[in-house]
Amino acid sequence: MDIQLSQDDQAAVGWAVTSGTPAGQAVVDRMRRGEPALGRDDVAVIRQEWDAAGRPSPRPHVHRTAVELADGTVVTAVSYVDDDPYGRDVAPAFGLYLDARWSPPWPHAHADWPDFGVPADAGALRTALLALLERARSGDAVEIGCLGGHGRTGTALACLAVLAGTPADDAVGWVRARYCDRAIETDRQIAFAESFGASD
Repeated sequence: MDIQLSQDDQAAVGWAVTSGTPAGQAVVDRMRRGEPALGRDDVAVIRQEWDAAGRPSPRPHVHRTAVELADGTVVTAVSYVDDDPYGRDVAPAFGLYLDARWSPPWPHAHADWPDFGVPADAGALRTALLALLERARSGDAVEIGCLGGHGRTGTALACLAVLAGTPADDAVGWVRARYCDRAIETDRQIAFAESFGASD
């Protein structure tokens, strides 16, 4: 079902999801299973919870997280949802971004990857990830990110983990344990990460 959300509805849903309310968690769980995540009844329940809680603002879960891969390579995973998405103590030498909203002042590239989906061209992603690893292994500070830093970023980290020596069937758990337990949001993303090593 395709529903239109008002600004208040969007704020309420954002709050429920980021706060982990029961209704918000149900939305996240359905989304991860690839099911329609949000219906009119969900919005009504979430709005009631949000109103009862005093209409708090959603709190973004922001990442600027250094992740050390199995071979010692370090990549920083980042999210765009921040008051200052480009604020860094030290700018990276290069960034690979999985969302077109990124346009930082440092050298960067984009990979075509739809939100909540998987890239259409796995070969192009592999090439971009290998180039990112090469930069990191040569000593450059590199980062990778999407919008929230969970679905696409988490899946890309799992792929990077595979390229750095983690078995593909362990990569999703590895990322969730060493980066963020919210990483990798859908069953399609899990399957993509787990099959990433098969194309070697």
